[in-house]
Amino acid sequence: MAMRSGLAGEILAMAWDSLRAYKMRSALTVLGIVIGITMVVGVTSLIRGFDSTITGQIQGMGPDTVFIAKFSIQSLTSGADFRELFSRPDITADDARAIRESVPAARKVSMVYQSQGTQAWYRGKRTSASMILQGVSAEFLEASDITLAAGRMLSQVDEMQRSDVVLLGAGPAEALFGASQGVGRHIRIAGREYRVIGVTEPRAIAGAVGPGADNFALVPSTNFRKLYGPDAGQPNMVIKAADGVPVETLVREVEALMRIRHGLRAHQPNDFDVLTQESVMELWRQISTAIFMVLVALSSVALMVGGIGVMAIMLVSVTERTREIGIRKAIGARRGDILWQFLAEAAALAAAGGAIGVALGSGIGYVIYLATGFPVSLPWWSFAVPVAFSSLIGIFFGIYPASRAAGLDPVDALRYE
Repeated sequence: MAMRSGLAGEILAMAWDSLRAYKMRSALTVLGIVIGITMVVGVTSLIRGFDSTITGQIQGMGPDTVFIAKFSIQSLTSGADFRELFSRPDITADDARAIRESVPAARKVSMVYQSQGTQAWYRGKRTSASMILQGVSAEFLEASDITLAAGRMLSQVDEMQRSDVVLLGAGPAEALFGASQGVGRHIRIAGREYRVIGVTEPRAIAGAVGPGADNFALVPSTNFRKLYGPDAGQPNMVIKAADGVPVETLVREVEALMRIRHGLRAHQPNDFDVLTQESVMELWRQISTAIFMVLVALSSVALMVGGIGVMAIMLVSVTERTREIGIRKAIGARRGDILWQFLAEAAALAAAGGAIGVALGSGIGYVIYLATGFPVSLPWWSFAVPVAFSSLIGIFFGIYPASRAAGLDPVDALRYE
């Protein structure tokens, strides 16, 4: 066993010396693998960061919460006609009032107005440009699973007085105030000054970098409409089920009332979307899986090109080192020794390309985060898996050159010029 370990170490050392002797050729060989792994790691970090944001928002709905929208990703992914979707009637405060008064299964009903791509400012510091500003009522906070870290929630008084107050998510609070919570301080949003009344608890996502699911700010819905106008922001509705009421019962009752209010006949489909946490999560899983499969298909092309490049260069290396192989066999090297040396070189080449690709892909994701505030996620396996996979590619495409080198006749190899 000691002899085998010593031989393995010698083979790895020889493989490394060979790669160092041909630096330029080695670099060009792994270029395809570098491009493929860079694409995989960079795009995966962004997709996972976006996934953490969406997942956090879905989980924030709560398992007993129903979401009513004019249209949503559910309709968009079902192949519905865009003109039909945009011609649907808006969800209004009157709808919310009718559900509050006529649906016993509903405990809390809140309208939600939302603006994407908003920034908050405080003494030269600013949040990411992707911060979500929502106009909500006090009931929204009871209908969601938001937990306070400091301060207080929005109140009905804030709603009635259209107060310039804001409840910050953990992401914007960290960006503006650092370790301190910032309750009582004044910030600017869309050119208007707001007093921070509270900060929410962070929703930790493993491996995530950036605000992610905590990248939001909440103001009273009446203040939102004052800021952006009565028709600004696509209004939606959040409904919390009464204690002990199954969410399916709430969905049926809300759907029946909305169909009556919209004057729909029995054969006509809904002109609104009804979503639950479970349905939205399942839909998002399907979308994220499809995106990941497309990513794998695209990156596999670059990795295949990189693998073919490794095989081509290794074949050239076998030809150039034919005499060396003959000398090694003449002094006692076995077929397996030659085979493992060339496989080790191919694996080392591909693994080096994978490591470079991981570094570049991670760097690209982090630069995008710094430039735009878009959340990224880089768990430990996003570093280990690409390097291991690229090594396997090197071994797979190195089998033929290694077998060719191991099969050379020592007499013919020594005579090769």
